[in-house]
Amino acid sequence: MTRLNTRDFEHAGWEAAASHYERLFAGATKQYVGALLEGTHTSSHTHLLDVARGPGFAAAKARDTGAIAVGIDFSAAMIAIAKSTYADIDFIEADATALPFERCSFDAVIVNFGVHHFENPARAFAEFNRVLKPFGRLAFTLWVKPHENPAWRLIMDAVSASGTFDVPMPAGNDNHINIEDFVELTRSAGFFDVRLKQLEMPWRMPADTDLVTLFERSTVRMSSLLRGQRPEAFLAIGRHVARAVEIYLTDGAIELPTKAYIVLASKDQS
Repeated sequence: MTRLNTRDFEHAGWEAAASHYERLFAGATKQYVGALLEGTHTSSHTHLLDVARGPGFAAAKARDTGAIAVGIDFSAAMIAIAKSTYADIDFIEADATALPFERCSFDAVIVNFGVHHFENPARAFAEFNRVLKPFGRLAFTLWVKPHENPAWRLIMDAVSASGTFDVPMPAGNDNHINIEDFVELTRSAGFFDVRLKQLEMPWRMPADTDLVTLFERSTVRMSSLLRGQRPEAFLAIGRHVARAVEIYLTDGAIELPTKAYIVLASKDQS
């Protein structure tokens, strides 16, 4: 059996997750969009590129501010969903490492939890710099390490107790590059005034949410980890998480704090 490279692995994963993402996982990621738009000073007539767009909600929020938004994603399934949901926004199937735009096309580039999925992030960041106008702004988000984020930690603790981490998948930037590496990568791509902040947002979901099923259906790497378990281990992981998540029940819902970094930067005048 041919082993997938990182890009093919990620592409296949997001094609499969696309139909579930908005309903299951977007609750965790949507709430960080405002910080990206604020960080790029997005307002009326800002030409904005939303990279790794998924189902399109970040571009839509930018559009609602009066911005002229364009979204790209390498997943045809994600682009189809975005186009059907937001017919008035231009969504294009394209790769972050080869953007189909002229030099100096945009005032702002945002990436909401996408950079750690790129096979070659350095090339993608060079592309962001290329398509930005002089003094254009870049903003991207990245989750903190799994052990610092309760939802991820619950899954990882359950796998540690009842399953295995020995599941084949390509090496990923989320495991092998720290936030400091992404900050340095941003500078190396020609950006200045690079700033890093940590944000925390509550992720609220119905009390009967099956967190294991949520991750298994609407993510890629965590999904692969879960699907790689033996059937009996998968069931045990589910029971473990169901018990552990009870401490986050409040007012008839599960409310999990989520933590993420936001990196803000500017292109120079060239």
